[in-house]
Amino acid sequence: MTQIQIFESARSEAGRNTRSRLAAMAEIARAREQGADIEHYEFASDAAEFLRDAQVKAYIDTVGADALPLVLVDGRQALAGRYPTRDELARWSGLSTAQVRIDSGNCCSGGNCG
Repeated sequence: MTQIQIFESARSEAGRNTRSRLAAMAEIARAREQGADIEHYEFASDAAEFLRDAQVKAYIDTVGADALPLVLVDGRQALAGRYPTRDELARWSGLSTAQVRIDSGNCCSGGNCG
């Protein structure tokens, strides 16, 4: 199974955008509920994880923590500087977009979710 790791900081430019961050966290939670293997690390509470991974440490050393989030898919950089979209999470995890879109009754009939 594909492993997705998201390294982010609430203090980064993307993290300070509360609406964007909350939407991303909801998308991550939905993908996890559908079986996606997603690890999420927040700089303030999981600093050791940022230092343990040489690629993540090098990214922060080069561009700084303000350029987070950084997304690794199976250990390779897949995205940087913004949160992954619903479609990206679905594609990386091998789920259909419709699976990730399922949301406690907010789905239209026929599987066309909005």
